[in-house]
Amino acid sequence: MEKGIFRYRLVQIRNWSLKNLKECRKDFIQMYKKLEDWIYVAQKAEMDAIDQMSNLIKEHIESEQKIKTELRMKFMDFTVDRATLNFITPPPPLLEALEDFREDRFSIDQLKFLKNEF
Repeated sequence: MEKGIFRYRLVQIRNWSLKNLKECRKDFIQMYKKLEDWIYVAQKAEMDAIDQMSNLIKEHIESEQKIKTELRMKFMDFTVDRATLNFITPPPPLLEALEDFREDRFSIDQLKFLKNEF
């Protein structure tokens, strides 16, 4: 009698476990399908952004122009940041060179004066 009750309980536990595993399997399959879709969409968005960036770079190469604005990839988006410039147009004027004054050497002004005297 005890063996029969024990077998009955084991069968009930086995059936309950199998039922829960089948439900979990369905949920996991749905989750993996959603993940596959998300990966596909993310990859496509990233590839589209890279294509946009490469087309912009090709246009500048073919027209032989400098890319003044900063190009940015933010996760899956390609943006052109017009607020940030890669270089200043026109470049700032160069400062005049400063002369290193030493007592054992003539300065440029002294050399010019000596040249004019000779």
